[in-house]
Amino acid sequence: MPNSRINVGQVANDVSAERRADLLAATTRVIARRGYAGTRFQDVAEEAGVAVGTLQHHFGTRSRMLSEALVQWIDDIDQQVKILKNGEGTPWSRLEGLLTYTSIRIGERHDSWRMWLDFTGAALKDRELRGTTYRSMLRWREQIADTIREGEQLGEFAPALSPEDIADVLSGVLDGMALQVFAMDSDVSGAEVCQRVVTVAKRLLLPTDTSS
Repeated sequence: MPNSRINVGQVANDVSAERRADLLAATTRVIARRGYAGTRFQDVAEEAGVAVGTLQHHFGTRSRMLSEALVQWIDDIDQQVKILKNGEGTPWSRLEGLLTYTSIRIGERHDSWRMWLDFTGAALKDRELRGTTYRSMLRWREQIADTIREGEQLGEFAPALSPEDIADVLSGVLDGMALQVFAMDSDVSGAEVCQRVVTVAKRLLLPTDTSS
C-alpha cells in the first residue's frame, strides 16, 4: 500500500507539472500577441480554455504567472543555444551558426524576439523581471565568450578585445538589429541581419580560416 500511495502521488505531481507547463505555454502565446503589459489573467484563461481561478490556483498573481512564463521561455532558448554552441565543427563554424540562427529569427520577425524586447522594456519598471532578463543575458554572453576562448586557445581567433567584451558587443548588435526590425518597422531581411552580425564578428575575432 505505501508504494501505491507514492505512485499515485507521483502521477498527480506529473499531471500537475504538465498542466502548469501547458498554462505557461498559453501565457507565452498571449504575451507574444498582446505584450507583457497587455496580458491579463482573462486573456490567458481564454487561450488555455480554463477558468481564471485555475490560473490563480497555479500562480497566485499575474506577475508571478508572467515571470514564470519568461523563465520557461528563456530556458527553452538557452537549451537551443547550448546545442548550437556544443555541436560539431570548429569554434568559428559553431559561433557563426549561433549568430546565423539568431539573426535569421530577427529577420523573420520571430515572436521570440518580439517577446524578448517586450520583456526587456517591462524590466525597466519591474525589479524581478530585471533580474531575470539580466541573468538570461549573462548566460547568453557566457556561451559566446566560452566559444571565443576555445577558438583563441586553438589559435583560430585573434580577438581584438577580451572574449567578454566581444560577447557584449555581439549581444548589443543583435539587440540593436532586433529593435530596428520590431520597433522601427525596418524592412531588413534575415539574410541582411545575418551578414551584418557575422561581419562584425569576423572583424572582432579575425578568424584565420572561416571557410570551414
